[in-house]
Amino acid sequence: MNTRPTSKNRPSLLANRPLMILVVVAILGVIGLAFAASQGAAPPFTPEVIGAPHAQVDTTLIDHGDVKMEDFAESIFRVRNAGDQTLRILGEPRVELVQGCCPPRAIVSRSTLGPGEEATITLRFTMHEMMGGPHEFRVHVQTNDPAQPLIPLTILSNWVE
Repeated sequence: MNTRPTSKNRPSLLANRPLMILVVVAILGVIGLAFAASQGAAPPFTPEVIGAPHAQVDTTLIDHGDVKMEDFAESIFRVRNAGDQTLRILGEPRVELVQGCCPPRAIVSRSTLGPGEEATITLRFTMHEMMGGPHEFRVHVQTNDPAQPLIPLTILSNWVE
């Protein structure tokens, strides 16, 4: 007795053809939407400065107000290159203690920014018992921007029990 399926009793791939076509079209549609979203997410970049890099920051002051001891404060500054040449953040930003104690380290997400690209400078810190009261840190960011080679950023906080 022959137990191999014959063309008469074997299910045809063509019998499920409409379903297969629908699945393939759905998958291609999802891929197409994802690609379109990734391509259309950022508008075309138009430099504000021609012939040089140009550093722009979203803010130069972050005031955390009152912060409870042992909590964390996180300051994030966004630096964008608005020029048509490569912007470089030169070295690790220097954090100056103006008031209080224990200045944190500044972490730069990337030090080389092409035209239109963005980087972050993040400082995360906490205070403990005997470290309360007002704190002020000044962050000095050096760049190769000829118009503004040094960008001063300020962080304020008041640590309370």
